[in-house]
Amino acid sequence: MLNYNKNKLINNCLNKYYETFSHTLDTADFVPDEYNEKITKYIFKNMKKAFKRIDKEDRIYQRQLIKKQHKKSKKGVK
Repeated sequence: MLNYNKNKLINNCLNKYYETFSHTLDTADFVPDEYNEKITKYIFKNMKKAFKRIDKEDRIYQRQLIKKQHKKSKKGVK
């Protein structure tokens, strides 16, 4: 079973970070390489945090979905 909720959250997150990264590429010619490396490290560090938050939100969503399905199956049995 595909997890559409998590895929949607990941797509939103990646779009946001690609947009941020594209802004840094626009200034790459004018900014020293050392500073650009710090910026990219910072972007990827925050992206890892965002993926952890996505995983947490998805676990919560999946638990709620399983509970709803379990309640529906109980109602059908009675």
